[in-house]
Order: sequence, then structure tokens, then C-alpha cells
Amino acid sequence: MAKGATLVGFEEVEVGIFDAAGSKTLETFVWKDEDGGTIKLGISGLEPDEVKMRASNKNVWVSKRGTSDVKTSFETFNPPLEELDKVLGAVADSNGISWVGDDTEAPYVSMICKSSDIFGNPVYLGLVKGKMGLDSIDLNTTEEKDKEPESTKLTGSWISREIEGESRIYGRAVTPEQYTALRNTIFPGLTEPSAL
Repeated sequence: MAKGATLVGFEEVEVGIFDAAGSKTLETFVWKDEDGGTIKLGISGLEPDEVKMRASNKNVWVSKRGTSDVKTSFETFNPPLEELDKVLGAVADSNGISWVGDDTEAPYVSMICKSSDIFGNPVYLGLVKGKMGLDSIDLNTTEEKDKEPESTKLTGSWISREIEGESRIYGRAVTPEQYTALRNTIFPGLTEPSAL
């Protein structure tokens, strides 16, 4: 079966919340359709850092190893407030008001995004460990005609984890067997069945 690298669409995302130690997944939730519908995800910083050596007035050696500073920009429609608060590390006071401030800290999370290649085959992209925060909140007056609602914009910063003795930060799966292995790796310690 032919497989391609070009991605079409963004169907859903499964987000996992790590424990305080950042080593075990406590729970996951899927954002899809009206409950956190996925709009757009950009992953940057995947290109390896480049190091060159010059000698005799020319470049004689080059190394491209690892990744740069991996970041994400993620737009989602209507994520459930309770789940969004968990991602942001928001805390509720005695009145039930959710707060984010100097004393709150977002937990480590991981995520698997589902897309497809141009042949219609599912493609799963996984980020192993990072933290996300709200990029901005936009409030706009309504217009005479119906205006589409604003999306929720999250930014993410991602780090590597040791997987099978190697440093890993991002993975791709294109078969059901690969997806199962990817999910087991992305969400360590999780015992619940796949949501995607």
C-alpha cells in the first residue's frame, strides 16, 4: 500500500497528563468535533542543529544532529473547560473560580495527533513530553451577520524522553501496529484502551 509524507486534514488529538514526577500518564482525553475540535497544529524546531567546520578556506565537515527548540502552535475549537484547565495547570478556589498565576504550573503533557496522507491512510504524530499554555484570549464584538467563534490557541514547548535507550521527542506511525506501539510509548503507564 502506497504511503505519502504529505498530510491532509487534522481529525483529532489525544492529550495525556503526566503525574507530578513527569514519568507516568495519569489520564488522557480526546479533543474532536464540538468537544475540542482540531483546527490547526504547527510543529517547529524539528530541523537538526547544524555545526560546520572550516579548514583551508572552505567548509570541510558538517553535522546535523538532534532537533532545535521544538515548539507547537495549536488551534482547537471549544475544548472542555475542565480538560483545558488540567492542561494549563489552572487551580480552582473555594468559589470554583479557575485561576492561573505565578503560583500555578502547567503539568507535563504528551499528545498524539491524527491526520491522513494523500492516499487516505491514517498518520499519527506523537510528541513525547512538553508543556502547553494559552497563547491569547480574543474577545470580539458580534457583527450584524453571524461571526464564527474564536478558536482556542495553545502554544507548546517540547523536550525529549529516553525511549528504548535513545533520546526521542517526536514520532510518526502509519500502521495500526505502529499506532499501538506509539500510543503505549507516548502515554507511559496508561492502562485504558485507545481513544483514537
